[in-house]
Amino acid sequence: MEDEGEAVASASNSYNQTPLPLFNVEIPEAVKRAENVMFTIHTSVPGQEKGHIVLRQFEDFEWLHHNLIVSNNIEGVIIPPLPAKPLSDPKSAEALSRRQLGDHTKVLRGDQFETDCKAFQKYLQLMLCHHVFGRDKNLASFLTDNEAPVRARVNKGIMNRLTNALDNARKGNHKDVDDYFTAQRHFANEYLKVAKEASLNFNKLLVAQWRLSSQYRILATELTSCEAERDESLVKLNRILKLLSEGCEDEAACYELKSGQGEMTLGLYFDLMARYSESLKDMHFRRTCSLIEFQTAEKAVEKAKPIKKAALQEVSDAAKKSFEASSEQAKKEITSFTQLRLLNSSEALSKYAEIQMKISQDFYSQLFHSRKALLELQL
Repeated sequence: MEDEGEAVASASNSYNQTPLPLFNVEIPEAVKRAENVMFTIHTSVPGQEKGHIVLRQFEDFEWLHHNLIVSNNIEGVIIPPLPAKPLSDPKSAEALSRRQLGDHTKVLRGDQFETDCKAFQKYLQLMLCHHVFGRDKNLASFLTDNEAPVRARVNKGIMNRLTNALDNARKGNHKDVDDYFTAQRHFANEYLKVAKEASLNFNKLLVAQWRLSSQYRILATELTSCEAERDESLVKLNRILKLLSEGCEDEAACYELKSGQGEMTLGLYFDLMARYSESLKDMHFRRTCSLIEFQTAEKAVEKAKPIKKAALQEVSDAAKKSFEASSEQAKKEITSFTQLRLLNSSEALSKYAEIQMKISQDFYSQLFHSRKALLELQL
C-alpha cells in the first residue's frame, strides 16, 4: 500500500511539474446538428503523435467554464473569457444578416463557424496556458474524454444579473488603499469602454464591406440583365456590359474576402479584448470586495467586547491574508494581461495588414485585366 501511495504521489508531482500547456488543441471545424453547433476538438500531448478527437457543443464549454471557476481560487485572477454562443437557429442567422446588410439584400451571410472555431480554440489555449486553470482535471477530462461531461444548467437568471449590477454600483467605486490599484482600476474602466467601442466600430467596418459587396452583386446582375444577345447591333454593348458585370463581381468578391479575413484577424482580437476587459474589471471588483471584507472585519475587532475580540481577530487576520494574497496575485495577472494584450495586438495587426494587402493586390490584377479588355474593344 505504501508503494502504491508513493507511486500516486510521484505521478501527481510529475503532473504538477510538467510545463504548461499540458495539451495542444486545435478546432478545425464545426458542424450544425439540429439546433446545436458541434465543435471537433483535436487534442494531443506535446511530443506525442497520438491524440484525442472529441465533439463538444457550446453548453459543454459553458459548463467547463463554470467548473473551472468554482473549482479554483480565482481571487486576483483575470479569467480568460468564454466566447459568445454561436448562432445555430436559421431564423436568428437570417435576421442577423438582414440587420447587418439591409432588409432588401440579396446576399445572406452564411454560417460563421470558422470564426467561432478560432475563438473557442483561443479560449482553450488561454485556459491551458493559465497557471491556475491549466492543470485542472475538469479541463483535461473535457479535452480527452469521448463523452461530454454530464452538465447541469448554469444559472444566468435576471435576478443574478440584477444582484451583480447592484453590487458593482455599491462597491465598485470603494476607495482603494493602494495607489497602484487605484490607477489600475481606473485604467480597467476606461479600457473596457475603449475595447468595446473598438470592437463595435470594427464590426461596423466589416458590415459596410459586406454591404458594398451586396451592392456590387446587385449591379452585376442588373448589367447582365441588360444584355440583348439576339440584336446584332448591340453585340459590342453586350460585351461591354458583360465585362463591367465581371468587374463588379470581382469587386464584390474582394470586399467579401476582406471582410471575412478581417473578422478572422482583427475582429477576433477586438472581440477577445472586449471580453477580457470585462474579466479584468471583474478581477478588480473581487479584490475590492476582499478589501471591504477586511476593513469591515477590522472595524468589528475595534468595536468588539473582550469576550468576542479573539474570535473576531482571527476573522480579521484571515480576511487580511486573503486580501494580501489577492493583491499579490492581481499584480502578476495584470502584468501577464498587459503582455498578452500587446503580443496579440501586434500579431493581429500584422496579420490583418498582410492579408488585406495580398487580397488587394490579387484583385487589382483582376480589375486591371478587365479594364484592359474594355479598352481593347473596338466600338
